[in-house]
Amino acid sequence: MPNRTIYVADADLPIFEKAQQLAGGNLSATIAAALRRFVEREEARRAGFEEVTVRVGKAARIYKRFWGHLLARGISRQPERGREIRYRIYQTRKGKFAVYIREGPDWSDWRYWSRRTWLGREWACWPQDYDYRLEIYDSLEELRSHLPVELYEAVSLALEADQEEDGSEFLDI
Repeated sequence: MPNRTIYVADADLPIFEKAQQLAGGNLSATIAAALRRFVEREEARRAGFEEVTVRVGKAARIYKRFWGHLLARGISRQPERGREIRYRIYQTRKGKFAVYIREGPDWSDWRYWSRRTWLGREWACWPQDYDYRLEIYDSLEELRSHLPVELYEAVSLALEADQEEDGSEFLDI
């Protein structure tokens, strides 16, 4: 096994000693694991991906994290239900499509702002009106039936267009 010598500044010595103590004496494995995480993170960033953290659930919520590139976002309103659905569509580092969905009350429709809407409401229950989901699709074709048509078309265009790092299309005008 090849050896590598790492020179440590005096100011950094306490953190190396603490890491060795926490690793049970195997500082080499700890450094290798930290370098793997660093390389993975930097390669993803340079490829235009960001670390995305989303909350998922209705009453009880958990957080999920992945590497993704935002392709499109949009809102779909369902007036008959008084609901709005907000979408964010990402392409993941492995080429899949992650759809983050937030469904909640549509407060833009004033018809639902009546006294009847508020009767018997407890403010503590209000957060439960929202549902957060993360759906993963393997292909663009599989994604099609799960999005509004206009949003699906925006995703398709984003994949075809010459995108800048911030996700915007550069127009040579």
